[in-house]
Amino acid sequence: MPSKRETIDQLAEQVLFHKRQYYAGHPLISDVAYDQLEEELRALVPDHPVLTLIGAEAVEGEKVPHNPPMLSLGKTYDLGELLAWAKDRELVGTFKVDGVALSLVYKGGQLALAKTRGNGFFGEDVTAKIRWVNDCPAKLQKLPADELEIRGELCCSESQFALLFKEMESLGLEKPSNPRNIVAGILGRRQYFELARYFQFFAFDVIFPTHAQSQARALDLEKRSFHSEIEKFAWLNSQHFQTVATDLLQTQDKILAFLEKAKSFMADSELGIDGVVFSYNDLSLHESLGTTSHHPRYKMSFKWQGQTAQAKIERFKWLTSRFGSVTPVAVIEPVHLSGAQITNVTLHNASFVKLFNLKAGDTIEIIRSGEVIPKFLRVIKELDGCYEFPKECPSCQSPLIYDDVRLLCQNTESCPAQQLRVILNWIASAEIDDLSAKRLQEMLTLELVRHMADLYRLSVEDLLKLPLTKEKMATKLFNNIQKSKTLPLVSFLTGLGINGMGKASWELLLEKFVTLDALYTAKLTDIVAVPGFAEKTAQQIINGLADKKSDIAKLFEVGVQPSPFRKSLISASAPLRGQTFVITGALSRSREEIQKEIENAGGKVVGAVSAKITALVTEDPNSSSSKAKKARDLGIPFWSENQLANKLKGLSS
Repeated sequence: MPSKRETIDQLAEQVLFHKRQYYAGHPLISDVAYDQLEEELRALVPDHPVLTLIGAEAVEGEKVPHNPPMLSLGKTYDLGELLAWAKDRELVGTFKVDGVALSLVYKGGQLALAKTRGNGFFGEDVTAKIRWVNDCPAKLQKLPADELEIRGELCCSESQFALLFKEMESLGLEKPSNPRNIVAGILGRRQYFELARYFQFFAFDVIFPTHAQSQARALDLEKRSFHSEIEKFAWLNSQHFQTVATDLLQTQDKILAFLEKAKSFMADSELGIDGVVFSYNDLSLHESLGTTSHHPRYKMSFKWQGQTAQAKIERFKWLTSRFGSVTPVAVIEPVHLSGAQITNVTLHNASFVKLFNLKAGDTIEIIRSGEVIPKFLRVIKELDGCYEFPKECPSCQSPLIYDDVRLLCQNTESCPAQQLRVILNWIASAEIDDLSAKRLQEMLTLELVRHMADLYRLSVEDLLKLPLTKEKMATKLFNNIQKSKTLPLVSFLTGLGINGMGKASWELLLEKFVTLDALYTAKLTDIVAVPGFAEKTAQQIINGLADKKSDIAKLFEVGVQPSPFRKSLISASAPLRGQTFVITGALSRSREEIQKEIENAGGKVVGAVSAKITALVTEDPNSSSSKAKKARDLGIPFWSENQLANKLKGLSS
């Protein structure tokens, strides 16, 4: 049996080896397995030198210094530890992109240098490659200082990875293994610099370098330029840098809600998101708290403890989305991960099946983090043979086309799956209570609806044709549908289902273009001028609105009337800003009075319980009502009127 000293040395050697492999772009074990090695070493020697290493040595090429150093982040998997660190301070939360850390140095507004993290003190000069990345502007405007540095993450989305894979294959290069590894791989190459054009850069910090002036001078520049972390993100957006979702969080409830938002994004996004980064918003705290040799004390990374497993693919399911893309799901032999039995694994798009030559009978490794949909990691054992794509849409049997990333059904008018999901998106955006996917499917089967507007032509008699639907429910459905004819413009636009645009994006855009007519007449340059909107997204908006003109006209014909957008007058410090509630049961005051109080405090009241709501407001926590039962199943908190009153006053309970 090895001695304690031998155990420490073995662990340190393993941590160092796998750290180097990771930063070279060739990880041999999962993040979870690596973190376990670090924790074992930390338990034996909390301050072991290997644990303070920021990254690895620069791969190749000229080494350049970082001033200040590019430190790593403190991290936790424990929610209690995160909340204890947060205390009652205002935080900025942002999604953590799993990419390669990058620093961009601008002098006189011009991009002068791009460098990797390296070991945190010296990185590799990769300027020639980064000039190919569209998200790294060659020139900035309105600089707060003659020299500054933008730090962020360079990554490759799954759709771009598919295109890059194809080009590398045609060039006779070694096939890349996954989106994260290929970024480090391309940055380490001595040729084919143009391949970096497939990458995206997400900025997260503005730094004033200390090699150009004293530390005091750098801090003085930062103080005069920015007072808060959220101001830095606003400036980055004004310079047309991409940033991932970023929210200002004043309460624990908002922190929890942001974590749920991140989990939802992780499940659906083509980007590699492996957690959330929280920062104290007040920059004066950054100065006073400082850093350790490893990480800043004013930032904390939260990650969900991921679990991996190996499973055999039994077959594939192909599902048609509302945008017509036919996406694969691997049906696997059941395995248990994070307390759940897993039978399905998301594969995002058809190119994934092609890239990894996935077939029934292959054994794959999967991971589940944060109780979201499990994801594919790698192939463990591959059977002989070749992947197969379906030839026809599984919903309407129309021929499919392959665009090098997705399989597409072009039958937009009568494909049942596309119809179902388009109308479901409208139902969710218009908040039509009690109209479930099952009921909508029955309506489609009975040919009662084919379009969003058809919902508003339904009579009570039509609704009575639905299986097991009695007069009381039919009347309730009819009233709920009619009530949704008047809805906010942002909900109306979200319900149209324009690719790339969600509610938060529409709200941001409507701050400038307040009416539908203003959006119709907006030019590409007008939209790009709004912080956070790149040219690609702007073009999607223009094309999407043009494509939806017929749908909009049909909705207007049946009496749907979006109310004008009003800029929020709710203070950023409003106690319930951004939170959603359901009210149920007998209360001491009218429901309308309580709802008004919630809305005046920045909150919103909806009629149906879902995982997105903050709390169920009720005086009967033991209620057996359907809303209370669903809230208990989802782990939604129950607030009494007294608890709500305390929250409205900004108290913790």
